[in-house]
Amino acid sequence: MDFLQIGASWLHLVATVVLLGYVGVMALVVLPVLRRDVELSTVCELTAAFERRALPGVVIALVAFLATGVYLTVSDARYGGAGNVVGSSWATIITLKHVLVAVVLGLGLYADGLIARKLTVADASDRRAALSRLDVVVKAMTVAGATVLLLTAVAAEAS
Repeated sequence: MDFLQIGASWLHLVATVVLLGYVGVMALVVLPVLRRDVELSTVCELTAAFERRALPGVVIALVAFLATGVYLTVSDARYGGAGNVVGSSWATIITLKHVLVAVVLGLGLYADGLIARKLTVADASDRRAALSRLDVVVKAMTVAGATVLLLTAVAAEAS
């Protein structure tokens, strides 16, 4: 039994749950409830506070996710090297998965860097627009994250 492989797989799964759980809860619970029941300025303040509170855990999970993901990929017997993106069905699926992971990370940086920061500006129309964009981005991240999980399951069965 390879305890390093087991530990890396477990940590990768925990980090995935933290990252996708955060985004999913934002997309499917927090934003819909706040937008429906709370005044705009309060929604923006609460959303920004929620993100600030979650950020350290998200960053730790992201580092663990990326580090264990690299280890798990390169330690897999099916891994044929960084340039081998179509050498097998597994390589193709893993490449697609990693491209989608990069999209999710890019959307996350966009959400944090451009949108969430605008939630604290004084102009109500800017806040409303930023909140609407954040809503779309976290929903897209949730769908993309679920697709990453699907590709992971498919890759596990691929040769």
